[in-house]
Amino acid sequence: MKLSAFAGMGLLSSLLVAAVAAWSPTQAADASLTIKTRASKVIQKPGSDPLRMPSDAALGPEGELYVVDGVRHRIVAFDSNGKTRFTWGGFGASPGKFSYPLGIAAGPEGTLYIADTGNRRVQAFTAEGKFLNEIRVPSRGADREPDITDVGIDPEHNRLYMVDNDNHRILSYDLAKRSFLPDLGKPGKARLMFRFPFLITVAPGGYLLVVETINTRVQVINSRGIFVSFIGAWGVQSGQLFRPKGVAVCDGQVFVSDSYLGRVQVYTLAGKFLGVLADSTGRPMKFTTPTGIAADPKRKRICVVEMKADQVQCIDLI
Repeated sequence: MKLSAFAGMGLLSSLLVAAVAAWSPTQAADASLTIKTRASKVIQKPGSDPLRMPSDAALGPEGELYVVDGVRHRIVAFDSNGKTRFTWGGFGASPGKFSYPLGIAAGPEGTLYIADTGNRRVQAFTAEGKFLNEIRVPSRGADREPDITDVGIDPEHNRLYMVDNDNHRILSYDLAKRSFLPDLGKPGKARLMFRFPFLITVAPGGYLLVVETINTRVQVINSRGIFVSFIGAWGVQSGQLFRPKGVAVCDGQVFVSDSYLGRVQVYTLAGKFLGVLADSTGRPMKFTTPTGIAADPKRKRICVVEMKADQVQCIDLI
């Protein structure tokens, strides 16, 4: 978002824009406001065929990293050390092909689910990129065409969630019965309402976390569809969110990326702010347009997709 877009919005917006322009990650360097990490590693695709504006990532059961390289209509797989293993996809609508995919999720057994956004479907693959099946998302009444931007897996309830961005709702799908369940949400700002939800994740216990970019928050909903909490609020100070994009849960902590401010903040599921993600010295980490986040609780690692840097940064937590 450009600063000029706020022209004429009044004194409050003018002050906020000034705060954004002046904000520096060192402002949050107080130890009580930072979450130190152990180490980090940048992962890129070498050679003449690099990532191009990646949007999301998932980590497999053995630490494998899968990155959605949607501008190139493909998925890129890396091993746990960051070495490129293989890619699959290409532009098209046939099984295994993609049209501007955006989101990805990995099941505990390694099955990968891809939000094939341009084709209005979700595709499932093995950990080796072999096509398994697809879920077509039908249009409903007078709604806009489905705009599936992300997926989330709830293995405890055998459920797949899909974000329908343009229609401000979350679709639920029973993986065993292969049928859709009642939707979650409708347009708005209140509880169980969304304005352009984008990326999601599912925490242990079946808690669904939905990033709402325009409502500048993360909404937490339990497996019965009951509101639990809001995480974050509009602003640029520590604990606030300006343009949240990605979310992940690792070891009970919620990590939220802010693409405009270039930082990742940490909260509890109840919405309590814990700190800004920092390096081993306590200096807040600065990311380049961070979007999706993947978590590997087994290895205490998160991987943050940096869209405009065409890379992923994997961080070992303490």
